[in-house]
Amino acid sequence: MPARYLIADEPTTALDATIEAQIIDLLRRLRNEFSGSIIFISHNLGTVLQLCDEVAVMYGGHLVELGAVRDVLAKPLHPYSRALIGCEIDDQPRNVPLAFIPGKVPEPVDTPPGCIFAPRCSYAVEKCERAMPALRPFKGQLAACARLEDIT
Repeated sequence: MPARYLIADEPTTALDATIEAQIIDLLRRLRNEFSGSIIFISHNLGTVLQLCDEVAVMYGGHLVELGAVRDVLAKPLHPYSRALIGCEIDDQPRNVPLAFIPGKVPEPVDTPPGCIFAPRCSYAVEKCERAMPALRPFKGQLAACARLEDIT
């Protein structure tokens, strides 16, 4: 039997809370009944935590971190993963300004020669601008950062 995949691309985006809860419940039921894999694409990390076993963090079309969802969300290795989690607003006090990632997302046809995230990364150094680092194992996860040992 060929591999079976269900791709759910941003299935809860722009839904009210009641409909979002229904979609999450449906995906949970499908997960238990489906004899295949569900690829869940989302910017909502809370929903990713509820539904997924593993998470792949992508930036600018590049895989920058991969691991068990609880590990990656609790102890992100890649600077983009850290920044993305830092921008979550669920527990943000009202008197604290919202966090954001400075700079701009690279154009798909005009990417920097080095690490795709380097222009926006507070940890970037010269070596980050030379080559896109390979995804490599570190502390039980995989991350594509030339400075993992320095920043974790």
